[in-house]
Amino acid sequence: MRGGIRRRAAQLALLTVAAPVVAWALERGARRAEARDATSQASRWLRQGADAAQRVGRGPLARRLRPPETRTRR
Repeated sequence: MRGGIRRRAAQLALLTVAAPVVAWALERGARRAEARDATSQASRWLRQGADAAQRVGRGPLARRLRPPETRTRR
């Protein structure tokens, strides 16, 4: 029983905290890479990673850390 509760808590922490923070960090990295070189392959990879992490993230933190142009109510 305890193992199941701990596992579920870890899954919730991943979805509500870790994924939004990772998405935010990747988004910032993509913006910095685009500021240096707009056609950078690294900026495209970072942007794709941020998009994937944003799709996984849930909760109020995910909505707050999402870039303004992609904020929508779910």
